[in-house]
Amino acid sequence: MIQGIHHLALIVRDGECVTFYRKIGFEVFKRIERKYDTIFLLRGYGIQLELFVDQNHPSRSNPEPLGLRHLAFYVDDIEKTLQMLGLGTVSISYDWVGEKYCFIADPDGNTIEFHE
Repeated sequence: MIQGIHHLALIVRDGECVTFYRKIGFEVFKRIERKYDTIFLLRGYGIQLELFVDQNHPSRSNPEPLGLRHLAFYVDDIEKTLQMLGLGTVSISYDWVGEKYCFIADPDGNTIEFHE
């Protein structure tokens, strides 16, 4: 039966997202060039990400489309993480059980949650 999550896959527009995920600690371990996109396989924190870079892919709809809502990453210190990313003021909240979290967006607008 299921033993855990193998990977998460995102379609992104350009290498800016690859840079973003590397900046928060993921490492590229494979790059695959195809006619219509480039795939970057990244690992970090026991998670594997597949980033499908496609400059011609349409933007996300707003409000959110059906499907993946956001990626949530545990962090040890939200404020330090936000500072490291050079983000301005971000609203930090507390979830239903009193844990601190915030939402940001990667360069292509995919919603990222940092959870302490």
